This record gives sequence, C-alpha cells and structure tokens, in this order.
Amino acid sequence: MNNNELNRLMKTAQQKTGVDMNKMKQAAENGKLDDFINKNLSSQATKQLKNVLTNKEAAEKLLSTPQAKELMKKLMEGK
Repeated sequence: MNNNELNRLMKTAQQKTGVDMNKMKQAAENGKLDDFINKNLSSQATKQLKNVLTNKEAAEKLLSTPQAKELMKKLMEGK
C-alpha cells in the first residue's frame, strides 16, 4: 500500500468513526497509542481493537472476512 492509498484509507476511517486518524497516527508514532485509544474510543471498541492488535488469531479471522477482503480490494483499486 502506497502513501496515497494509506491516506485514502485514513480519510475513510476518519469519516466513518469520527476519530482523527492523523492524531491517531501521531500517537502511535510517539508510543502513546494506548492513551489515544482509551480517550477516543468506547470501552467496547477499545477492548475489541486491543484484542485484534494483540491476538494474531483474531486479526487473521477479522482479515479473512468477506467484508475485510472487499475493503482491501477496493483500497488497492483506489476506490
């Protein structure tokens, strides 16, 4: 995924979640992603995200869903 594709993905995610993806990216780069997530996501969303980020099996399961595959396909096509 190149920078343009990543930027489009971040913009789409921001629109759908209301979370400022640039601030999230900056928090990750500064080692403060946990703080950002805890302040900006609901407790249920935080728990789900942390599970996916720390559990390889959960991440693979999520990425193997038809919805995730379709999203990745669209992102790679630039739509």
